[in-house]
Amino acid sequence: MSRVCNKAPGLPDGSVAEQSLYERVDGPIATGSAHFMRAGSELHLMHSDLELNDVRQAALRVRCAAAAVRAALVEYRASHRVAQELGFYPVHDERLRVAGGGTAPVRETLGAARDADLVQLDRTAVEAIALRYEEGGDEAAFGHFVSELTGFSAELEGFAAHAAEAGAADWQRVAWQLLTGFDRIRIYGQALAVINILGMTPSAVAVTVAGQERRNGI
Repeated sequence: MSRVCNKAPGLPDGSVAEQSLYERVDGPIATGSAHFMRAGSELHLMHSDLELNDVRQAALRVRCAAAAVRAALVEYRASHRVAQELGFYPVHDERLRVAGGGTAPVRETLGAARDADLVQLDRTAVEAIALRYEEGGDEAAFGHFVSELTGFSAELEGFAAHAAEAGAADWQRVAWQLLTGFDRIRIYGQALAVINILGMTPSAVAVTVAGQERRNGI
């Protein structure tokens, strides 16, 4: 089981049935996140290749990144489908509401996580995520992630198809666009992971912030 990208790392007060439900949903997310981060590694190495003027290797990196994102989407969609079929989202949303004392502690969790350097989000981004949870819960939040990654996959596949023939101007533009697109989706997914892990245990947020303050000498 993933240590960083699951819905809940431990549910000591949950039933065996709930534990099993979380495992069914978390398993594909862990695998999908492994593929997704591999895609990011390939895109960063693509930049290294371009700095050394190795366009052939850079084109191969793009194709590898596209394949990794495709594999990630298979897993993320599987998790989303299982969560919908087994009624996971209402269960998870209720646990978040209980942890937040009546409402999912999205703003509080992300604000504290931002202060502790766990996520890079401005106030507008935090508010957008909070509103998405308020309107549709974790299902809407994760569904948005899958939708954004699907669009990025299409963009990546489109360039990968002719990367070997791309000119210098294309590489200068697309190379940065691909990294920016990847980072935007990664940061959003990172925010969801933080909500699901720290939001379930509000005390963990306080511990995280206190640790950051000690490191900063506050």
